[in-house]
Amino acid sequence: MKLTRVLKTLNSFNNLGLSTSLKGINRLAFTHNERLAALKFSMYCQEEGLQVYFDGIGNVIARREGRYPDLPPVLIGSHIDTVPEGGRYDGLLGVVGALEFVRYLNDQQIETDHPIEIIAFTCEESARFNVATLGSRYYCGDLSTEEMKKLSDQDGKTLYEVVQETVTTQAVDRKPAPQPKAYVELHIEQGPVLEKTATDIGIVTHIAAPQRFKLTLQGVTSHSGATPMMMRQDALTCAAEIITQIEAIGQRYQESGLVVTVGHIDIRPNTMNAIPGEATLFIDLRSIDTTARDEAAAAIEQAIATTTQQRDIQYTLTTLTEETPTQLSQPIGQMIESICQSNEITYQYLFSGAGHDAMQLAKCCPTSMIFIPCEKGISHSPDENVTDAQIRIGVEVLIQTALQLSYKTTQVSS
Repeated sequence: MKLTRVLKTLNSFNNLGLSTSLKGINRLAFTHNERLAALKFSMYCQEEGLQVYFDGIGNVIARREGRYPDLPPVLIGSHIDTVPEGGRYDGLLGVVGALEFVRYLNDQQIETDHPIEIIAFTCEESARFNVATLGSRYYCGDLSTEEMKKLSDQDGKTLYEVVQETVTTQAVDRKPAPQPKAYVELHIEQGPVLEKTATDIGIVTHIAAPQRFKLTLQGVTSHSGATPMMMRQDALTCAAEIITQIEAIGQRYQESGLVVTVGHIDIRPNTMNAIPGEATLFIDLRSIDTTARDEAAAAIEQAIATTTQQRDIQYTLTTLTEETPTQLSQPIGQMIESICQSNEITYQYLFSGAGHDAMQLAKCCPTSMIFIPCEKGISHSPDENVTDAQIRIGVEVLIQTALQLSYKTTQVSS
């Protein structure tokens, strides 16, 4: 691999959506910058001689033919969208790593047995539609037109409408092979474990399953100066109490690896001199232990019911998504372990608390993830950072893993 080429390619993508004020990256799904990044990826792939197409949701799939075209493809990729003011490596590192694998094959004039397909998924982040991994869901045939019409962003536009407006009319709605051979995704850890243990590579065993809720609290909007304290139905103070209770519930179950976050809240009328009559919260609950997650969800619902009753607030609690924890391929994990051992690269097995496109691909083929450390475990932030040396090791392990998977003689299973 050529590290200078990888770094140059990363920078070329991150010029799209770079905030001049906060230094974060803004490539929200289906915005102009995100679609430009998809086009840039397609152009890089065409330069390498790949057959490129955009599918019906805007994922970019680029195919390098193998010695045996009828064999199922080996898939490598990640996503190109970001959260608002996001980081420079989340998702993008896996896309550029996949591109570097193809460039390596071309540099070395290697003909693989299996076809190779590298993918830049769209809309992995839940920042726009409150549901994650939409591009990979679509790719795997798990997102219908009817479902796309039910998901809407903060402006009230449905996913279906946005796709119709932004995805090229030349899109080819080709479905992937019924059973790809494998999928591998390189990603930053987005947590502190690898850095704290001074470990080069994380081999992901499981991906925690998110369960997400929308909570709407309905109180009464009234004058902040003329309404006595004991006669208020304040939706915001009710929300504040519920949020601290949710945090306490998360702490109660933290030994199981469970985490819970209230990461977004809307207040109405949101003015200084009016008591908030409505508050909408989004709750993100994650765990690889479904029993703990179910217990925590029940405890959260009970806390909401009790608090709203005490404060005379009406509420509506809606489940937005409920995923199943994902177990990744042990054989591919062992392959990565062997590659690390052969190259004197330190490694450890760990689970991912963050969701990834690999969650969806694992439903249709053996799937694995390779993590590299990130500074202080920070992600979804302008402060997201990795070193050049960490990038080099991660991409090298990805290349060796993908190359081994591309051999006809390499057998893998879920």
